[in-house]
Amino acid sequence: MTTTKTLPSGVLAQKNNFYALRILGSACEFTVDELTAVAALSQKFGGGQVTATSRGTLEINQIPAEKLDAAIAATQAAHLYLGGTGTTVRAVVACKGTCCRRGLFDVTALAQELQTALLGQTVPKKFKIGVFGCMNSTGKARSQDFGILPSVKELGKFEISLGGMMGKSPALGYTIERTFTREQIFSAVQIVLEKYRAHGDKGERLRHLFDRQPQVLEEIKQALQAL
Repeated sequence: MTTTKTLPSGVLAQKNNFYALRILGSACEFTVDELTAVAALSQKFGGGQVTATSRGTLEINQIPAEKLDAAIAATQAAHLYLGGTGTTVRAVVACKGTCCRRGLFDVTALAQELQTALLGQTVPKKFKIGVFGCMNSTGKARSQDFGILPSVKELGKFEISLGGMMGKSPALGYTIERTFTREQIFSAVQIVLEKYRAHGDKGERLRHLFDRQPQVLEEIKQALQAL
């Protein structure tokens, strides 16, 4: 049986020898078939309840240890994506900007492309990306390791912020003083990830790296200005 020390991606230990399975959608979106499958798995293996997380994933809770391996196998057989844990690039968060009246671009499409390209890549701690459709989400964007907002002055271009985080020591990310095309966003995030891997200590968030080595942030800013 799977043990706490060997938990695969997407499996979380809970209290009282229970476990949860974290199910990822496509940048916060799930099909009806996926939702139906999650509900059935919760009824069969868990406590009959599903939690919607702040990063747009679903968690099947209260799975007893003796049912965990079977639950994982059934989840994989249902073609659901287990993940979003560990020292990795996490599931990309997206607002409803694609269909929201205030949204200025196709938020879902960009978020899905970023998730496909980057999800699960190894980093020193964890790396959270958020894509948002209007300035109403400025706070959410600046609480991500890599936050993306549309520019209201240059239509079709984007603003990014770096090094934001929530948790027990929340901090707003640093806004980069230029705008980026859609294509440049992918180059920008790769620059940030490469610097994070090169300089970050094991278990260190990007913001903590910036606080410890401010020159890394300056190097990233210079590289982004040169795109």
